[in-house]
Amino acid sequence: MGKFAVSVMGHDRPGILAAVSETVFGLGCNIEDVTQTILQGEFAAIMIVARPPEVSLAQVDTALRERLAPMDLGVFVRPLDEGWQPPSPGEPFVLTTRGKDQPGNIAAVTRALAHLGCNVTQFRAVLLAPAQEGEEMVMILEIDVPQGVHHRVVRAALVQACQPLGMEVSLQHRDVFENIHRV
Repeated sequence: MGKFAVSVMGHDRPGILAAVSETVFGLGCNIEDVTQTILQGEFAAIMIVARPPEVSLAQVDTALRERLAPMDLGVFVRPLDEGWQPPSPGEPFVLTTRGKDQPGNIAAVTRALAHLGCNVTQFRAVLLAPAQEGEEMVMILEIDVPQGVHHRVVRAALVQACQPLGMEVSLQHRDVFENIHRV
């Protein structure tokens, strides 16, 4: 079975996942992984789908576009490179930042991480209720710190990147973060 990735975006409404999953199921395909979210009323999903050999990628793409066009949803389908290997997992950490919302916050944090070879595996940024001087933004990132890079080096680089923007930084090993925040 060949595998492919499908991403779908557009205005949120009930039935989007049903339409996508019914369409690929109707072609004999199987959804293996999916993540989906809604940001300010915009739906976004990405899925990894396995297809039988007799079904072409073009057939899947056409079927999804025809089914989702009336819902005004954008669709992107691409084959997976079976030989491609993802980055080696490192030590899992949770990074949180908090500060005034302003252009450049996300760029500063992600550039500092990329410079050290850290891979962002999950990311969420949200605006909080307006503060006295403007809205505050909280970022929560799950990252893999590569072997050979000490977490103190990562923290120092993040502080250096975030301090000029007035952002607070917290970096904790994922196990510690989960134990502290267990409900």
